[in-house]
Amino acid sequence: MNPDPRRALLAARLLTTGLLLAGPAAAEPPAEPAADAEPTLQIEGFTAHVTGEDGRPTHRLQGSRLREYDRDAVQFIDDPELDLLDQRGLNWTWRAPRAAHQPDRELLHTFGHTRGVRPERNERVRTVIESRDVRVALDTRLTTSSASSTLEQPGLFQRGTGLRADPQADTIELLAEVYTLYSDLPQEDRPE
Repeated sequence: MNPDPRRALLAARLLTTGLLLAGPAAAEPPAEPAADAEPTLQIEGFTAHVTGEDGRPTHRLQGSRLREYDRDAVQFIDDPELDLLDQRGLNWTWRAPRAAHQPDRELLHTFGHTRGVRPERNERVRTVIESRDVRVALDTRLTTSSASSTLEQPGLFQRGTGLRADPQADTIELLAEVYTLYSDLPQEDRPE
């Protein structure tokens, strides 16, 4: 009796999804300090430009306020905007109402509604992702979330649970319960 190859594929997909959502980047985000805690560092209206070992910019992180409670610890950011850069310029922009930045782990955890935009470039189409509580590994650029997410590109709309975007591999996946709608009509001509 031969095993059903669809079952093996489904089992592999479920295992992969579980590993992605339970991996190191999926660790719980740091808890914000108590309201009466005094920050050791507070900056209003900041922009941090980060470069790699070769001196090229890798990402830019800005926000309306940054608070740090211990030296070299977690930084809490209001209105964060993260630009992921590559050798050709802007690759992704992620925005959220708040975030926790862990410089020592090279992680950014967003809190609440998060919007990611990958601009059109050469053959690549513009992509917009809407999700919540997103984790971005700043070293590998791997972006994950276990929340409901949507992905929109010209002619494509997807809604699902769980997100994995890997700019280095040029892949974006919604991981479970995925609904997909294809249309060759421009957005303004689609029926409601």
